Amino acid sequence: MRQNKPSINHFPGADWQILGVLELPVGSNVDDKININLLLMEILKPLKLQVDFRNKILTSAQDAIALAIQDVAVKETEPVRLLIFAPADYKSSRQIWGFFRIGKSGYSIVDGNPFNHSIEFYLYLENK
Repeated sequence: MRQNKPSINHFPGADWQILGVLELPVGSNVDDKININLLLMEILKPLKLQVDFRNKILTSAQDAIALAIQDVAVKETEPVRLLIFAPADYKSSRQIWGFFRIGKSGYSIVDGNPFNHSIEFYLYLENK
């Protein structure tokens, strides 16, 4: 499992910034699940999310990763890429957050490198 610090902090053409990127090898195990949660918590830390909301994101990420790894394992051994986006202008004070996720197959939107599967999480402010 590899955590990439993105060289691009702001997503071009939109008001999103990349908080973090994880590359997950096919064939994860229980230890990887724990490590993924720890890495995601570190990525999400600047947002100061409420614990229950953060746990919803972690659960959703684990579900999406499990599905992607099953799909990738059948076809190839490329890593699954997990990207976390947030508004470029977010404030770290307590706010009401929401999120959605998108699973993609094909080329990475960040650098154009081919990845069999990527999972993108977009965190947004409810009051915007």
